[in-house]
Amino acid sequence: MRRSFLVLIGVLLVAACGLAACSDYTKDIEAVRQDRTVTQDQTNDALALQLAGARGKVEWVGDRPEKYQDNEYIVGVTAKIERITREGAKREIELQFIRNRQNLQISFEQLTIDGRPQGLVGGALNLLLMQLE
Repeated sequence: MRRSFLVLIGVLLVAACGLAACSDYTKDIEAVRQDRTVTQDQTNDALALQLAGARGKVEWVGDRPEKYQDNEYIVGVTAKIERITREGAKREIELQFIRNRQNLQISFEQLTIDGRPQGLVGGALNLLLMQLE
């Protein structure tokens, strides 16, 4: 009985390690952070830090985008930026990217501000106005 229990624990540990390896986005996140997808002047990481400002913070996360579930090579990477204005208001910005693990291409997918998707021109204008807040 004890041996069966130890075998079961071993199998569960191996399965857990396998799942962890499948959901590890560390390399994808690092590749997107170091890329110059949005501007040629600075890395995506530097851009996110600039948008966060002195009082803000940036968190990078990876996932499998629902939009691309049919392509096992596509990974979503998002910079979740919390910006605190001079008046103390909290603004949430997300820079969403996709990375293709097969061909190593990285593309900018979408910008959201306070949960609302932004168009290219409107998003750029809103970010500029946010810098002035």
